[in-house]
Amino acid sequence: MAVSEVPETIVHCPACGVAMDVSALVPFTKVECPACGKQTRVKREFGPYTLVRRHAVGGMSMVFVARDNTLGREVALKILSEEFSKDERRIAAFEEEARITASFSHPNVVRVLRTGRAFERFYIAMEFVPGGHFEHHIHKRGKIPELELLPLAIEVAQGLKAAHAAGLIHRDVKPGNILLDAEGHAKLVDFGLALVTQGGKAQATELWATPCYVPPETVERYEEDFRSDIYALGASLYHALSGRPSCGEETMATDILRAAKKKVIPLSATDPDVSAETCRTIERAMAYDPNDRFGSYDEMIASLAVSLSNLKSGRPESTGSAAIRRAEKKRRERKAVVAGSVVLAIATGVALWWVGLPRPDPMVEIRATPEVDSPPVIVPDTSVDIARTYREARASVAARDFENAAVRFSALANHPAVQEPSRTWAGIEAVMVRFLDGQSGEARRQARETADHMRSLSEGKQGPGEALLEILGRLDALPPMAVPDVPEGGASRVIASMLAGLKNWEQGMIDPAAACFRAVVSAELPPTDGWVSIYQTYAADYLADHELLSGSLFNEDPPDRVGCEAAMDELNAVLAMLKTRGHARSNVRARQLDLARRAKLLETAGPVVPVHSAVPDQPVKLPDVLARLGDFARDCRFQDAVIHLKSLPGDPQGAARSSLLAVAEAAEVFLTDLEHGLANRPVATELRLKSGEITSHIAIDSHGGITATLANGRERPCQWSDFSPDALI
Repeated sequence: MAVSEVPETIVHCPACGVAMDVSALVPFTKVECPACGKQTRVKREFGPYTLVRRHAVGGMSMVFVARDNTLGREVALKILSEEFSKDERRIAAFEEEARITASFSHPNVVRVLRTGRAFERFYIAMEFVPGGHFEHHIHKRGKIPELELLPLAIEVAQGLKAAHAAGLIHRDVKPGNILLDAEGHAKLVDFGLALVTQGGKAQATELWATPCYVPPETVERYEEDFRSDIYALGASLYHALSGRPSCGEETMATDILRAAKKKVIPLSATDPDVSAETCRTIERAMAYDPNDRFGSYDEMIASLAVSLSNLKSGRPESTGSAAIRRAEKKRRERKAVVAGSVVLAIATGVALWWVGLPRPDPMVEIRATPEVDSPPVIVPDTSVDIARTYREARASVAARDFENAAVRFSALANHPAVQEPSRTWAGIEAVMVRFLDGQSGEARRQARETADHMRSLSEGKQGPGEALLEILGRLDALPPMAVPDVPEGGASRVIASMLAGLKNWEQGMIDPAAACFRAVVSAELPPTDGWVSIYQTYAADYLADHELLSGSLFNEDPPDRVGCEAAMDELNAVLAMLKTRGHARSNVRARQLDLARRAKLLETAGPVVPVHSAVPDQPVKLPDVLARLGDFARDCRFQDAVIHLKSLPGDPQGAARSSLLAVAEAAEVFLTDLEHGLANRPVATELRLKSGEITSHIAIDSHGGITATLANGRERPCQWSDFSPDALI
């Protein structure tokens, strides 16, 4: 194993002392010693702090709960991610955040304790606030009662007032940055986007904000002042009181967001139970024009205090205002009904008068068709939204955010306004990115939906063609797929080969998969099909991983225990080098487990001799193999299944033993990792047992025994076979 140039990235196993290079791992990663199997957390010591647990993950950093080894207290440790730790501009911004937050002190602002570096990452140690944030409480409770929220709103405003007095604007006020301490008081956190204004205005060089809460002037890239924070605070309170954000847009596109900010539904209409005074306060705070907002924090705090006082005193303006507004609404509705009745009576009289007029020709019956003065049917123009979703989906593919891309492609595939063949292509790309994300089950489910959609199209509208429809239908099949011969060529041929390669890869047949990926990489695309070139890049990644997985580490068994342990060390390096997700990592983990078993056998029984080395006299029947594997699977004995498959003298008729072995090894790795993740730590989760009982918690002791706590509080011992596979996954 290569020795890292940075000594702190070499960690020694606490059980056997073997050296492990953890330079490629993120802080607080749980690793298993390749020599003895002992699990340990690495990269935990950051200066005088020891990481205890992961608390939150942000766009540029991770937050951990840590123990201050000097003072014996809990702190929040904000650690800049590896990507941004190499960016001097981001480091400077991170340091500026710490300096800004430490430059003033207020009970409603989280305190910064110190800054430092460890493992080439910058960190900020802050006061730990244990009560969660507004966003969590909104998600859990739906909305926060007005009487409970108003005191907290006043505290946040006071914290912002203190920042303003120090010459700062926060620029990222949102529910996720408003924390609650153990006594239930509000504290503002995360001055990472703050600007120094010295009481005046300033303009940001970058637009980093959350669309729901960002003020209009930020969207327009105008100068900002403290009134921008007042808008964001108003939008946060709107969300907390109504249970829904004031703006549903998730894009930062100026035109779209500007229009959304101008069409915010008043809080009084969104939730009539909120008092009129509070509604007026929040609607003024969220005025589109900064000049129409509060002129100072004192003014806003006074308005919030009046609302709180009215609520506590039970004055009609507060507790009765909702009933008053509902009564007024009913009076307006009754007036509308009366007015409609008068109009109808007049129209009826006119019609009767018209019927009584003399006819020009008594032999001709004249039927008058009444003209109803109804508004025209408005068909919303969704083309802009569709185009935006496509752009965002493609950008997510390029950024390797496959989960986000899958959500957007699936939305397009299910949108009736998307025209063919774009709608079908969206469904196919949803399949692709699910595979790229390692979610092969979801990929096959999406493939079935897309194939059903293609079959439902009228003749001549199949879009990508029958060849791709056939490919989608074979993604569930066990036999490997050869490089598809697609007559259409271009994008269709590349996508078909990529799908076939991904299917083979996820089923453990990496050699047939590599043949398909080589066809993808070598394909020449016309300019009109340039959009699929990104998949050629990802096919090259799979070929790089194929080269790693085809070496001697996977094909040759070491002759002794030392060789097995050395190979396991090398496989740790292979894991760090993998470019793809999904089966490749399972393949490495399965090989490590195989080597660990071999090392134990060599230690106790000497050299291992293969059970079968000659060509079998009798063919292996697939039904017999599947029946035996079914017995193992029912008891979750996947290690025994692996041993059984390796003992077979050859491939069963009609199936590849390597494919069956890949499935069994993946299942074994899944349960092993699951057991490691649950070891000695009860996890709250609702799982349905095969008996129909529902768990509230599940835990595994040091001996591998599973204990489930049921919804009624009763504990019962369990086996993995007591759970359905779907529940565990």
